[in-house]
Amino acid sequence: MKRMLRVVSGVVLGVLVLAGALFATSRLHWPTRAQQRALAEMTTPLPVPAGKNAFADVWLLRYDLTETERTRIAGEDVERFNRRGVPGFAADGTVSDETPGFTSVAEGRYPQEKLHDPGRVLCNAGNDDCLGKVRAEPARIDAILVAHAGLLERTRDALERNDYLRTPFRLTYDTPLAIAGLNDGMRLMRTAAARAYVRGETVSALAETCRATAAWRHWMRHPDLLLDLMMGDAALRGWLALQGQMLASLPADVSLPAACASLREPPPPGGASLCQVARREFAFARSLLDLAGDGKAMRPGESGWLDSLGYRPDATLAMVAEARAWHCGETARRQLLADQPAIPAAPRSSWRLECVANWFGCRLVAMEYAGMIDYQHRLQDQRARLNLMATLLWLREQPRDGRTLAARVRARPATLRQGRDIQVVEGRLRIPLFEQRDGAYWELDVPAELR
Repeated sequence: MKRMLRVVSGVVLGVLVLAGALFATSRLHWPTRAQQRALAEMTTPLPVPAGKNAFADVWLLRYDLTETERTRIAGEDVERFNRRGVPGFAADGTVSDETPGFTSVAEGRYPQEKLHDPGRVLCNAGNDDCLGKVRAEPARIDAILVAHAGLLERTRDALERNDYLRTPFRLTYDTPLAIAGLNDGMRLMRTAAARAYVRGETVSALAETCRATAAWRHWMRHPDLLLDLMMGDAALRGWLALQGQMLASLPADVSLPAACASLREPPPPGGASLCQVARREFAFARSLLDLAGDGKAMRPGESGWLDSLGYRPDATLAMVAEARAWHCGETARRQLLADQPAIPAAPRSSWRLECVANWFGCRLVAMEYAGMIDYQHRLQDQRARLNLMATLLWLREQPRDGRTLAARVRARPATLRQGRDIQVVEGRLRIPLFEQRDGAYWELDVPAELR
């Protein structure tokens, strides 16, 4: 009996020694040098893009202000937000509400214009039938456009006279996102262009869509955050879809407006990189990990000692940086240049030595894997849509010469053949999409005389 107890005690002691050794090794050897290099890359500030920042115009879009007033108020708002405290976790694990939501000092001082569209008759972002909506409710739409002529004009100016949008607010989980305020103005802009087309102002309406598309394309060279990426992608899809509707019924012998010239050249496949957004968004991830501290806030109502034992903020931050840095690496660049779905290696199992002393951190890193891939695929699809529109514009300028539409598409210039193949299906140009939440394909109708 004593011998058995000695054996059991020895086994238990051996297991404890082994567990301690594994735990110590896990803490001593991670983060790795590669993770530390990724962390340095993700925390290096991005250079400020050339040109004019749209922040003041977009942040205060609902207020009818002079440029001097916008600049002054936006600067005051930025100073106020960046010096205020960051809310922490309350005792129940939720974000503390001791610090109120942030609003501009313009609120209450100046009248604020809010879009009034109770019947939702205005065009939305995406691929809705904008021309059909306008034809169905012309009188109601005219009334809304007149009532909100100021917001419409300010939105158009903000989009077309600026070069990019980057928030100067400190990036934390509660940072106000200025671009969200563009949504109503963009609905007005698309509806106004569609209404002009339906009235017979075909060339000027098409020019409006081309200017808006060119402006969003210009902005999307430097997308700031994930919300900017999503809204920019939705805006481009909407404008390209509206252009497609217009071009489908516009005779091929009608010359296109000069504003559409820039759309004849698609962006290169390698330009559809998520690297800039990944680096900017890393600040959000860092702010949440900073809030979590040593892990005691991970489980509301509990002591948190277990999470403190299995969570290392520094190592977790380095792992997150390594996952985000993939989008800036050589493998991602090669996949983008080949217009292949950019897919990093599958997330590693949490059952590895690195996770012994950081099991909760490993779980956090695994959770964000799929979402970032979807965003990368949206960017790649955005580039493919622009290429498809450039191909349609090129086709309008080419003689038929008895060739089929498919044969003429195959003969397009090399710059239009970079990337995924274009299919011809029943008089439509079609491309397969990588991000298939809204469908497996995206299409543009070809005018009847070009088929």
